[in-house]
Amino acid sequence: MSSCSLASDALCGWQAGPDTRSTLGILWSSLSTIWLCTWTCLCLNIPEPGTRGWRFLLYKFRWQLFAILFPEVLVASAAEQWVSARQSVDTFDRLGYSEWWSIRHGFLADMGSFQLAYLVEHNHLAMPHLSPDDIRAVNKADGLGRAFTLVQVVWFCFACLDRACGRIGLTPLELETLTFILCTFHTFFFWYHKPLDPARQIVIPVNQTIGQLYTRSRNQPVMFEQTPLDSLRPPPDPKSLIMPFWFGSKIVFDMFRPATKRNSKEEHAGTISNSAITPPEGISWLLTSYLIVFQVVYYGLHIGIARIIPFTSRTEFYLWEVNLFPRSLGSHAAPWLARRLFRKQASTVLEVASMLPYWAKLLIHGPFVVGYIVARVLVLAVALSTLRALPPLLYQDGNWSNFLPHI
Repeated sequence: MSSCSLASDALCGWQAGPDTRSTLGILWSSLSTIWLCTWTCLCLNIPEPGTRGWRFLLYKFRWQLFAILFPEVLVASAAEQWVSARQSVDTFDRLGYSEWWSIRHGFLADMGSFQLAYLVEHNHLAMPHLSPDDIRAVNKADGLGRAFTLVQVVWFCFACLDRACGRIGLTPLELETLTFILCTFHTFFFWYHKPLDPARQIVIPVNQTIGQLYTRSRNQPVMFEQTPLDSLRPPPDPKSLIMPFWFGSKIVFDMFRPATKRNSKEEHAGTISNSAITPPEGISWLLTSYLIVFQVVYYGLHIGIARIIPFTSRTEFYLWEVNLFPRSLGSHAAPWLARRLFRKQASTVLEVASMLPYWAKLLIHGPFVVGYIVARVLVLAVALSTLRALPPLLYQDGNWSNFLPHI
């Protein structure tokens, strides 16, 4: 039973249907679409050894939560990994192995399965013959999950288009779902060739000792963090839009680690973090420009369309609009502020970081990272809270979208 008449101008509370759109139906269609988008789009790097069963599910759930809170950051990360994989294809093409190396191989190498280019070029190992069948053997993707997601998001987009054509409006939660769909399409594109949840690493023996690699890579005895090839790791590109975010996040969350681990740079040498992919030849201005346009569209959907859809109260509308600004500006403002306050001449966030003590890094980046997270949570909370009372028009059904398959 409805709590108000759809013919009235008053706000309607919980709607149960069945003759109109129900509140539960809006919740189900939106939240199920968001869940599918943020789960099936994830192509994570190989976790630490022993991460199996419920530990792996927990590992993936954590990254799904990240995708819900920061979908635009996930898109930028996927784009940089895509660039890195394409550059590895060019590298092996120059080495004469174009027939044996594809972008799928490049993704697998960047995921922590093996490191090859330097070793092959300097004859530390022979070029391994890894066929597409070998990659499929460690790849858990069957395409069904993504196909199911695509069916759902296509239906959702058509349903929103149907409502726009009929001038019966969208809820803020449905608008938020559309922004998730925008991010998912981009992530699907950039990670189309990336193996999903590889079941195991591929171990390739090297015909040199650690000591020989150690000396050969730097021509002098120096300390390394993970492997003797650490010196070959490319520096962060100043054009990267997400490097400030990853750096600031690490500074803040290091507060919750023991001081001994916080000051230690040791990580498991057999794995590569999902945030650690750096294209060896840098990032082109074309990709940077595209990601800037993507962010403009992403935040433009939030800010622009929100002005023509109803909110339950003006307070919720202002919360929605105001909280988008720290998200769009915060991650880029922190490095600039650090340079200004401490008068340090640096072109990248890591150069700034090397000049500042931990307390200063935390003081600069902490407010931006915490503000970013709080702003995102408030936007999601507003999207859900507006369902408590909506204009009657929003409960009217579209003309034809319900005839399409969906969940």
